[in-house]
Amino acid sequence: MSKRFLISIFTVIACLFVSCSMDPADDTEMPTESGSGDRLLVLCEGLWGLDNSTISYVDNGVLTNGWFKQQNPGMHLGDTGNDIIQVNDTLIAVSLNWSNIIQYMYPNGKAIAATEDIPNNRRLATDGERYLFCTSYANKGYVAKVDLVTKQIVATCKVGYEPEGIAYYEGKLFVANTGGYSFQEKDHQYESTISVVDVESMKELRRIDVGCINLYGTMSQCGQFICINSAGDYYDTKPKTIVLDMSTEKFRVYDFPATYNCVYENRFYLIGSEFSYSSGADGGYKYSVHSIDLPSMKEYEGFGKYNFAVETIMQMQSPYCIYISPYSGHLYVTDARSYATNGYLYEFDPEKVEFTKLKLQGLNPGHVVALSRTSYSPEK
Repeated sequence: MSKRFLISIFTVIACLFVSCSMDPADDTEMPTESGSGDRLLVLCEGLWGLDNSTISYVDNGVLTNGWFKQQNPGMHLGDTGNDIIQVNDTLIAVSLNWSNIIQYMYPNGKAIAATEDIPNNRRLATDGERYLFCTSYANKGYVAKVDLVTKQIVATCKVGYEPEGIAYYEGKLFVANTGGYSFQEKDHQYESTISVVDVESMKELRRIDVGCINLYGTMSQCGQFICINSAGDYYDTKPKTIVLDMSTEKFRVYDFPATYNCVYENRFYLIGSEFSYSSGADGGYKYSVHSIDLPSMKEYEGFGKYNFAVETIMQMQSPYCIYISPYSGHLYVTDARSYATNGYLYEFDPEKVEFTKLKLQGLNPGHVVALSRTSYSPEK
């Protein structure tokens, strides 16, 4: 659930009571097969408090909406899907922020278990073996460590206010703290730190002060490097991008936002959405696209071989997620539109220099993950 989404939430909810349809007429044609071979899960957040998170499934360009519900008749995914990751070849984890649970399922969509009692949970990371880690806004900000065998919380660690992105690297967690947001305690300031946590002891070792506030949103990881968005204060402090080398704990700051970011072949790809209340409700958002090479940390304007996609992205009403499949190299970008209508998924093929567009039946498609090509579901 993005802060941009939160800014609009009360307006959106008001609109729902006066609107007969949340999805205006659309003549978009569905493509058949894309040739990518990708099997994608698209997590649509839904609207906070309405228990309408959904997962759509895309198999080589063929879309199945309401996929999770089809695989689990009579079951709702939950309220406000905030993150989704593939833990290993047999397990998918989804954090559901307002339902206060982590839902687990096989790659075929069958729900198998849940971890409860992580209120206001946010982002997920894993060591790929035994443990899952989840950030939470509750109790002034902490990280929960979950045993993937029992699905139980085995330890927690206090970090900064409103922790967001989280990454695992060589026995440590790197947690981006946000601050300035919680209703639990008035008037606390925006955070500008990344907490470093020892996984074995679940103790905070130190905080890295990057000098940029409000470290909010998606965190992409490429080996030892992480890309973090600094959203600023939505008034005078402008957003930034931070790239941190977790092996040395040295970082570089860039003068553009990384609101939505992903990684592919040692390069970060960023869609920046800069908002300022000072610019007014109608002209407050400014978009940008950049890429950053690794390990040089050299920045570029545009998307390199995906530059053909930039014009289409800039014409979207509300870009909301960017993802590049590690298997096909196809670029995927979602459009949340008005935040109260069904979103779109765009697929860009860099070889054919063309795109297709899929109409989702879900609100605020904020997360895309490609299932590994060795994924399977254990027989019972």
